Amino acid sequence: MDKYNRKLLQNVFPTDWKNPKPADIYDLVVIGGGPGGLAAIVNACQLNAKVAVVEKEHLGGECLNVGCIPSKALLRCSRAVAEVSHASEYGIEIPRGWKVDFTKVMERVRRLRSEISAGDAPAKFNQLGADVFLGMGRFIGTHQLQVGSQTLRFKKAIIATGTQPVRLTTPGLKDIGYLTNQTVFNLTALPPRLAVIGGGPIGCEMAQAFQRFGSKVTFITHNANLLPRDDATATELLKTVMLAEGIQIFVKTEVERFEKRGKEKVLHLKGGKSLVVDEILIAVGRVPAVEGLDLQKAKVAFDLKTGIACEDSMQTSNPDIYAIGDVSWRHKFTHVSKEMAKLAVQNALNGGQFKRSSLVIPWCTYTDPEIAHVGMNEMEAEERGIPVKTLMAELSHIDRAVVDGETIGFAKLHVKDGTDQLLGATLMARHAGDMISELSVAIASQKGLTALAQAIHPFPTQSEVIRSAADVLQKSMKMKKPARKKAA
Repeated sequence: MDKYNRKLLQNVFPTDWKNPKPADIYDLVVIGGGPGGLAAIVNACQLNAKVAVVEKEHLGGECLNVGCIPSKALLRCSRAVAEVSHASEYGIEIPRGWKVDFTKVMERVRRLRSEISAGDAPAKFNQLGADVFLGMGRFIGTHQLQVGSQTLRFKKAIIATGTQPVRLTTPGLKDIGYLTNQTVFNLTALPPRLAVIGGGPIGCEMAQAFQRFGSKVTFITHNANLLPRDDATATELLKTVMLAEGIQIFVKTEVERFEKRGKEKVLHLKGGKSLVVDEILIAVGRVPAVEGLDLQKAKVAFDLKTGIACEDSMQTSNPDIYAIGDVSWRHKFTHVSKEMAKLAVQNALNGGQFKRSSLVIPWCTYTDPEIAHVGMNEMEAEERGIPVKTLMAELSHIDRAVVDGETIGFAKLHVKDGTDQLLGATLMARHAGDMISELSVAIASQKGLTALAQAIHPFPTQSEVIRSAADVLQKSMKMKKPARKKAA
């Protein structure tokens, strides 16, 4: 609890905060003060609605406090370590004996998080005209929510409570202690040996970062590959990168039980092998945060694994209650929650008919190199009966990637066969998350690959890989010339 964490808590969950007296009735009550919930409040206030937000833990949600912000701050430090480690490749000699000060790395993470947290302080939303209630909200009727001893009555409501880590029940785990994304950023000392359990973005990002800081990392997943939802080519390339960096990887592997031996933690794997580590990070997935809301009293249908059931309009089984973001949809990303918030507010307050399926959704796994995706992949297109053609260009053929020493990666574009209609894309590059937006715009605006191939890209840049892939289509498509009319 240093000065940075004290500043963070004072911003997002001030201990001296006093909940206001509730209005007679609210046009909109938002349950959950994460990115989606706060975006809903901002949009509702712009419509001059009487609104309230209820948050049980910390405004800013997982993203600010234990998710996107601290993890990306940590990853930036790990990239700096990797750059120093390979400085000799660029003609720079680093003195022997240099080291990573992990305590200062984590201090930087806490400092940056506290600075950013000012944007999510309750006073900010008060100034917009919203009432902020800190505490657990529970439905006590179809149009009533209880916070402590207070009752909030509403015409419409939006549930944006997000997700929480999956709890493993493997024998011995509870007794030996472990880390999740909610606690890993509390570390101030680097674990000499770290086991990361669970495939997916969080596991891959943290495994790579801690290996670079100096931990001996073992990565364990029961899946056949590291990123089950990602492009197979990109996933295999990432595995090669992580192995080259020294990470020990076990796929199709499960932990049978955990055991504590003094200060050490022992993982007994199925098949007889055992591993000894100092810390364990569990990253096996997330489940919707629906427990404790008493949704049944609001006549809102839900499932503990899949979350709140919604129509495409984000309307729940209670037509006056909507659900957005991670608690209700498979696309669990901050930017998606914010976009859904805009649509849900319009639907709830202005009678809009906006659909979440209309969103073109890019997303990125922030390993090094990054893996970004937008739209459909080949399998999804085939499942919908759409004939698909895949075009690919590798970074190793792009001049800027060569001079940067960042040639691991590619652009893979999926088009409807026989046309230039872009259905989806995958990018793997050092900054793929920044590059994917060009393709998101192309899909959302229904601009074909011809437009991408004709657009001038600055030279030399790594984004040329996108135009290179688009050029493949231009060369492969046989443009039929119209037949000349015979003279009369």
